[in-house]
Amino acid sequence: MAKSVKLENALWDRVLQAAAKAGYSSPEELVLNAVEKELVRLEDAEASDAVERRLRGLGYIE
Repeated sequence: MAKSVKLENALWDRVLQAAAKAGYSSPEELVLNAVEKELVRLEDAEASDAVERRLRGLGYIE
């Protein structure tokens, strides 16, 4: 099921320009790619924090 997100006009104009410059088939493809990359980055940071907390709890790091 597709959802939609509202963007301010100025931001959408930037998306249009960047998508054309980067060779995306559509501005929506660029937005989807950017959101997916950011989610992976946030999830990786969360996982790293969890590992660090575990290692601290076990006394391996201070």
